Amino acid sequence: MWARGKALDAVLRLGRSRARPVAMAAAFLLVAAGTAVAGAMEEAAKRLGAGDAQGAYEVLKPEERSRAGNPDFDYMLGVAAIDSDRPAEAVAALERVLAVKPDHLQARAELGRAYIAMNEPEAARRELAAVSSQDVPDDVRATIDRYVTALDTGLSGGGTQIRSNVTVKAGYDSNVNNSTSDSRILIPAFAGLGFATLGAGATSEDDFFAEVAGRTSLTHGLAFDKKLIVDLNASYRANGDHDQFNQALAGANIGFAQRTPDHGTFAITAQLQSYWVDDEAYRYTYGALGQWSYRTRGNTDLALYLQYTKLNYPNNSAQNANRYTMGATIGQPLAGASEPYVYAGAYAGYEKLTDSTFDHLTYGFGGLRAGAEMTLMPKLRGYAVAAVEVSEYKDADPLFLEERSVVRADATAGLRYALRDGLTLGGEVSYTRSDSNIVLYEYDRVVASVSLSLDF
Repeated sequence: MWARGKALDAVLRLGRSRARPVAMAAAFLLVAAGTAVAGAMEEAAKRLGAGDAQGAYEVLKPEERSRAGNPDFDYMLGVAAIDSDRPAEAVAALERVLAVKPDHLQARAELGRAYIAMNEPEAARRELAAVSSQDVPDDVRATIDRYVTALDTGLSGGGTQIRSNVTVKAGYDSNVNNSTSDSRILIPAFAGLGFATLGAGATSEDDFFAEVAGRTSLTHGLAFDKKLIVDLNASYRANGDHDQFNQALAGANIGFAQRTPDHGTFAITAQLQSYWVDDEAYRYTYGALGQWSYRTRGNTDLALYLQYTKLNYPNNSAQNANRYTMGATIGQPLAGASEPYVYAGAYAGYEKLTDSTFDHLTYGFGGLRAGAEMTLMPKLRGYAVAAVEVSEYKDADPLFLEERSVVRADATAGLRYALRDGLTLGGEVSYTRSDSNIVLYEYDRVVASVSLSLDF
């Protein structure tokens, strides 16, 4: 939904300040009609005055069937409905007010706000312009005119926004090649030859590294509720001694997002990525991502996604595969001065090699992820993330004579300090543990780094 915004709050301040006395007067006049109804309006007026719109709505709603058509009652119900995130009910109540009192400017302004909450900016513009054309104070008219201008911009989708980020990072990695620390292993297919000694690069190597990463995102409004999204990203990581494990990545996402008033946002994105190791192309991927996201009245963030990825290995086509992933996430801001935010997610998928000869590399996977972040002190925010993924392979490995099973656990903790607007100093430590029934795929990894990030 559209945010209400400070400008609109200023427009409606006059109406808000009058809501309580108007409602109190209405309650007094209705005493003869029924003590229960008068008491309900008086109680609702008190709750509105105290900022309890939900409570006021709960008091007034049961009386709607008998009181609808009374402009004072309908106006109070409309205010309570919109402030408790029920814009459609607010529209119905406020339109009843205007049917009886077309010159009720507060009701018309509140109606404009309700239309904004319902993603109907053209109707909102009409109502706000009608208020501005009446005899209202110059400062109120100027504020309304500014908001109408903002609505006109919104009708075209809000224009084009470009945001970029550059991050430089340096740190230490205890296992730059994600490999086992065992230099001698027994391969069952060749057990008669005894233990095999792994060559250089096949066992874990530690090193210092430096990394630079950049991202540019473009959002272009196609219409009020439709956007084109383009995201470009690239990174390069260089190791101090083991440059054969240097890595580079470049990707592009191009998508379309459709926002709805009541059912969240739907987006579909085409994805392309190239990944290099030791300055040679290692893998190309392309695919699509479909996603639904929604924020509830309680500010809970919900999302579902479905992703398809085609993986091509230019120097090892036997590994080419199709990957399918589906998942869900949930996030919730919590009350408190530290502004905590917690989130969790679950996903599952299947990666199928295109060449059935190598079905021992085909596997299913599933994982869980949870994290939290909060403000520790002014300008300093901390975060922590934990994740676990289980992978089960389809066929027995031809060398180790059993189906591979892997459980990978990750934990990350970090700090971000705002040096100034757009410039952040960060520090992070992460730990990875991979357990497997095949020793070749067991390893530990610790990565510690500091970073400097610029948003512009």
